[in-house]
Amino acid sequence: MIQRKQTLFLLAALILTIVCLCLPVGSVEPKGMGISPVIYNLGIKGTDSAFTFGNCPMFILLLITCPIAITAIFLYHKRKLQAKLCVWNIVLNVVWYAYFGFCWYSQLADMGTFHPTMMLAFPLISVILYVMARKGIIHDEKLVRAADRIR
Repeated sequence: MIQRKQTLFLLAALILTIVCLCLPVGSVEPKGMGISPVIYNLGIKGTDSAFTFGNCPMFILLLITCPIAITAIFLYHKRKLQAKLCVWNIVLNVVWYAYFGFCWYSQLADMGTFHPTMMLAFPLISVILYVMARKGIIHDEKLVRAADRIR
């Protein structure tokens, strides 16, 4: 049911999440001389081209939202479950930001100055799209209930 606006919102949020998973979230300008480490959701690509997997929970949190979004897209007949899946995706994206903040203050703040990329905003845009999709789903549920009362 791709013509429903909430399905388009869910699809756009899914695409943004996949793009955020693949591209770097930011880089850190070191205090001294050296090459800037690049921060991905999966880990940090260091100065010596070594990849440390310190940020795996960030990757896992966003990876979990992908099958939930796909499931929500195809459960258009079960609107209550679809709305609950949108709430779960919102919660997981907020937890992603909380964990990113924790990683930043515990690990990366000592390394130097953080320079975010556009990918850092993609989970927030996904949250907004999930909220809009949930509103559309609830609106559809109200329309169906109103149509049932008329019969």
